Amino acid sequence: MEILQPGKKNDDDVKHGRLEAEAEIYNPNRKDPSASERWKSMDRIQKLHHFREYYLKYVILGIVVLAFAGYMIYYIVKPDEKDTFFGASFNVYFDIDLEKDIPERFGKYIESTTDTKPDKDRIFFKSYYDSVLTDTEVNNFFDKRRYDIFITTESRFKTYAKTDNYLDLKDVLPADKYEEYKDKLVFCNNQKQKDTTTEHAYGISLKDCNYKFYDYYENPINDAVIGIVINTQRPETAIDFIDFLFND
Repeated sequence: MEILQPGKKNDDDVKHGRLEAEAEIYNPNRKDPSASERWKSMDRIQKLHHFREYYLKYVILGIVVLAFAGYMIYYIVKPDEKDTFFGASFNVYFDIDLEKDIPERFGKYIESTTDTKPDKDRIFFKSYYDSVLTDTEVNNFFDKRRYDIFITTESRFKTYAKTDNYLDLKDVLPADKYEEYKDKLVFCNNQKQKDTTTEHAYGISLKDCNYKFYDYYENPINDAVIGIVINTQRPETAIDFIDFLFND
């Protein structure tokens, strides 16, 4: 109820700022248009603006989530590419200008001495220096059975051999090869076997091979030893690499 005030015009006009009684908002039968109806009533510019304001960020987020999920699924289920060879060294390095050429040199050596034509793009050699990241990668690659040979100093080699990381060369080398390298064999016991006192031929000294080795500071290393990794999938190629070091 409005109170009449003297001196002011009081009529049936609605005060400024109020909706008239007939305004659509007071219509009890009013029906708001649906989203599809509102969309149809928009012109092209309005639709584009509406899409950007309300939907674009969700579309982008959905694309990112789907792309990430697709990548993870592909990474998990995709088959690993088969390596031709993967060698590794620890705290032992080829000449810095030569190391990057080792895969190509070994590929050519295989072609010239065997009846196979290797995939040279899948021949790898990598040198490692002790670090947390190194341990993570090495353990991962070892579990995936990617390595074929390890090269390191004799003292470290024997430490690895004691924990069952290398094949006994007497079991893996052909008789003529074993005889060829018998004066270079490095023997060590294995703490993982029942007989922990018997020494096995786990390595071959590289002292007289055709390549020189250095430490991180480029000082010569004269006690480098090579061994064939116990879970290699390519023992024949590992033997070829040993021959390569002595004959290339």
